[in-house]
Amino acid sequence: MVLRIRFTTDDLCRVRVAGGPHPLWEAILSINSLQSPKLPSAYRPWRDAVTATVRCGAVDDRWLRAAAMLVPASGNFPDFLTPTIPEIDPEAHYETILALPTEAVRADLQRTFRRQRPPEWALRLHRQGDTRRLIDVLRRYHDLAIEPVWRQVHQRVEIDRARFARHLLDRGVEGLLAGLHPSIRWRNPVLEADYPADRTVELAGRGLLIVPAHFCWGAPVTLIDGELTPTLVCPGGGEPHPPSPDLAGDRIERLGRVLGTTRARLLGALAIAGSTTELAARLNISQAAVSQHTTALRESGLLSTHRVGQSVRHALTPLGRRLVDG
Repeated sequence: MVLRIRFTTDDLCRVRVAGGPHPLWEAILSINSLQSPKLPSAYRPWRDAVTATVRCGAVDDRWLRAAAMLVPASGNFPDFLTPTIPEIDPEAHYETILALPTEAVRADLQRTFRRQRPPEWALRLHRQGDTRRLIDVLRRYHDLAIEPVWRQVHQRVEIDRARFARHLLDRGVEGLLAGLHPSIRWRNPVLEADYPADRTVELAGRGLLIVPAHFCWGAPVTLIDGELTPTLVCPGGGEPHPPSPDLAGDRIERLGRVLGTTRARLLGALAIAGSTTELAARLNISQAAVSQHTTALRESGLLSTHRVGQSVRHALTPLGRRLVDG
């Protein structure tokens, strides 16, 4: 079975790649991964760590069970669980869901489960129209399963974004589309992909948003509602690797004695370039604090700053990278 995404000339001009990992696509796909008997071996240490945390009683297992009911091992889940917004802070996505009108939530549930019996949580949500309990589950699950590996997730997505950029620079948009993943094939003017069902999406000039995702493996995923922003969630390229060592322990302590702990942590976080908002989320500090510290580090020649669209992105300079690498 095949997913077919049909392009026009206008659509080829409107292909874009998400600016970073999507926290709710990662969460939703990881819930599915926890339950999959076909989970690739590279993800199993992560699954073992999550289940061990629950078994030792560090986290109430009801949150994991609630997440599993929300996203079953197979079958559909509502589009509203993965809002199409650019922020990587999960709280922005939770607020988007909480702000949805009740009728929009009910329409999404009806569309999602029109060919299968709705699960009990969906029936309850359809009756009540209140998404607060659902957001509680997602928050607890994120803390348990996603936050401990967020650096690895972010790093792998950035590697894919860099790979896509190389394809685009070397071979243009068609080279980008042809090099997304082995499960995805570009046959001008149609992008084909392995998929659980036969489906055709007509872009009709709206373009396509490509979302590389760490917890997407095997085949890509797309939205159910054809009226929403056309989106293709792509499996990560290559095998996921264990997180690279953080700038932690002895190294951060040594750098912190010279630069201050926060600035040392910020340099470590910039092993992956990021915006002010992203760095604030990674370090759990305010954007104002990030701006203050990046200014000092930039004036010292340790990082560079440039504007991309509406955001400002920071990256280590060669001197900064040598300092981080010890």
